[in-house]
Amino acid sequence: MDLLLMLYRWTEISKVPQKPGVYAWYYSPEITDYDLRKAIDDIKNLKQIGEVHLASEAVEEFLYNSIFRYFREEPYQAFLSGPLKPQYQGYIEHQPSLSETLVSRILEEPERLITVKEVVEKSAPNFASPIYIGMSERLGVRLKQHKKLIEKYRSQVEVSEINEKNFAAEETDNSDRGFALQICRRNITPSRLFVVVNILENINKKYVDVENILNRIHYPLLGRN
Repeated sequence: MDLLLMLYRWTEISKVPQKPGVYAWYYSPEITDYDLRKAIDDIKNLKQIGEVHLASEAVEEFLYNSIFRYFREEPYQAFLSGPLKPQYQGYIEHQPSLSETLVSRILEEPERLITVKEVVEKSAPNFASPIYIGMSERLGVRLKQHKKLIEKYRSQVEVSEINEKNFAAEETDNSDRGFALQICRRNITPSRLFVVVNILENINKKYVDVENILNRIHYPLLGRN
C-alpha cells in the first residue's frame, strides 16, 4: 500500500487534491521580534531595580501570552456525587503550568527567550501535536470548507464577541464549525496554520479507521472524534 504524505500552507489549501485520506492541522505560534525584545528589556529593567518578583511575573506573562494560551484545553464539565451527599457540578478550567526552574533560568538569562522563539516557531509538525485530525473522501473540498469557515467567522464578528452559548450549539451541530470558531476564539492567526494530508487511495475507505485511531492516540486540542 502506497501512502502519500504532503504539507500545505494556509495559502496553498486550494492545491490539496480531491482524493481520499486523513489530514491534520498544525499551528505554529509567531513571536514577533518587537514582543521578544520588549520582554527581554522589561525583565532586565525590573531586575535592575530590584523587582525580582515582578520580573518573574513578566517571564510567565510573556510565555503565556506568546505560546501557552493558544494551546489551553477547553474546560471539563465535572459532576460530584456520593451516598446521602449533596451533588455538585461545574466546569474545571485548565491552568497551564510553568515550571519554576524554567522561569528561574529565563530570569537569570533573559536572552534564552531568543532560542525559545526560534525553536517554538519551527517546532511543528516534528515536535508538535496536531490541533485537529479529520478525514474525507475528497480532501480538497473538506479543507477548503475549513478555510472558508475560519475566514467567515473572522470577518463576521470580533473574537471577543463570539457568544459562548452560540459556540456550544455550533460545535455540537457541526465539528467543522466548532473547529473554525475555536480558531477565532483563541486569536489564532490563520496564516500560521498549515495542514498535513495523508492520501489513502484504493483501500476501501480505511481512512475512516485511521482517523478514528489517530484521534485516540494524539488527542488533538480542537477536535476529538
